[in-house]
Amino acid sequence: MKGSACGTIIGMARHVMIIDLSNDSVSGLLLDPTYDTQKKIFCSPTRAVTRVPLPFQSELNLERFLNQVVAALKTVIDALTRDETSRPAQVVCFLSAPFYASQTRVVRHTADQPFRITASFLNGLIAADLAQFTKQQPQLYTEVLADAHRVIESKTMQVKLNRYPTHTPADKQASEVEMYHYVSIGSERILGRFHEVIRGFVHHAPIEFHSFPFALFSIYRDYFHDRRYRFLVDVGAELTEVLLMAEDILWESVSFPAGYNGLIRELTRELGTVPEEAMSAFRLYRRSGENKLATAKMASALTSFQKIWVGYFRQMLETLSEEHLVPLEILAIGDPLVTPLLLDWLKEDKYNEILVGNRPFNPTLLSAATLAGQCGLPGTFPIAGNEHLLVGSVFYDKLLSVNQHG
Repeated sequence: MKGSACGTIIGMARHVMIIDLSNDSVSGLLLDPTYDTQKKIFCSPTRAVTRVPLPFQSELNLERFLNQVVAALKTVIDALTRDETSRPAQVVCFLSAPFYASQTRVVRHTADQPFRITASFLNGLIAADLAQFTKQQPQLYTEVLADAHRVIESKTMQVKLNRYPTHTPADKQASEVEMYHYVSIGSERILGRFHEVIRGFVHHAPIEFHSFPFALFSIYRDYFHDRRYRFLVDVGAELTEVLLMAEDILWESVSFPAGYNGLIRELTRELGTVPEEAMSAFRLYRRSGENKLATAKMASALTSFQKIWVGYFRQMLETLSEEHLVPLEILAIGDPLVTPLLLDWLKEDKYNEILVGNRPFNPTLLSAATLAGQCGLPGTFPIAGNEHLLVGSVFYDKLLSVNQHG
């Protein structure tokens, strides 16, 4: 279990509930906040865990999708709180697309003469830019009437004074300030609905929301120790999220509407069957065990979806390449059956007009076990394949450690 590698530990009162709200499932676990006095970090063991996959939709419908998410959320929380001793002292929720929108903002201020940098001055710059961002950002869901934005995160990732990075800008003199600032927002109505569901089970515990991409970026920055440009790709059921990271900054967070459910729809249509049988045939295909007719139909479906998914990825690359270097290194998380195939497609495709020297991508599939090992945890995790919960729990421990040391 996570946290078993801790040295001398000091347990704290009450559990913390971690909830992951994705476009393919809702999952949750209970942590026992535990401090490792030797490593001087939190390293919390997992007490209980549960996951509810979202039903497959032949055609996407926002209202039906949200109802399915709410029903799954109720099931997860009920499973984690049936025992009175498991009532959490805090609930921390992580949101994947489409439950958030984000942007990395570059906030600059220059003056003719050097001036003293103060925390209140930097906070004022951020507040002004945040107000501008929320005012310009369109409504997340056109189907939701009278909706408004709720700020989820407002995080400064890096500060430069006179173009040099610094971790301690306060009380220094500079004529130029540049801040790289991550902002995420959610739907007031949708987040309010999630909050109401959680409050129905957990009456008094504080509830907070984070975007999963920022948590993933934060874990990558802390544990992978690699300042080169990289893509982090999170393949979900209906959406694929792509993060562009380098030099301790999350430069871009982009999502496009193609996930592994799109492959299931193509297989279902081409094979003339139901989704469950289509996925069963796909598993056999990956093991090279079906007849020639089935293989021909399977190949046709895969070719069709390959054009869709790689097409979206190429569009994303073309947009990002206008302002950024395009990294060749890709770290991906997602369904262990489908995601490796998508990564193979990326290696096979040609990007002459985008990649320097026409070099191929170098993709790597990250499992919960490899992520846990990279984060200094045992190579197993209580729920196989749920990298989101692992990232959420490690990120929460990081927040506790930061607060512990002021």
